[in-house]
Amino acid sequence: MVYSLCLSNDVAANCVQLRNLLLSAYPCDMCLPEPLTPNLKIDLLAEITQSPDIPYDHAVLLERVGLRTGLDAVI
Repeated sequence: MVYSLCLSNDVAANCVQLRNLLLSAYPCDMCLPEPLTPNLKIDLLAEITQSPDIPYDHAVLLERVGLRTGLDAVI
């Protein structure tokens, strides 16, 4: 599941580096395409047809794993 989109919406606008860190993260088993490849056609990648699963209540998930209080303290 993709939590970064919901989570980045709750990060303050002046925390640009934290937001970039959340949005640039990807699973370690995922192989990203090289963006500087000549004639790269994004719409031909298999992953472009898959819609991400976006949970709506990330706060409950953060509380379940014990990260909400730490994040609230930092943010």
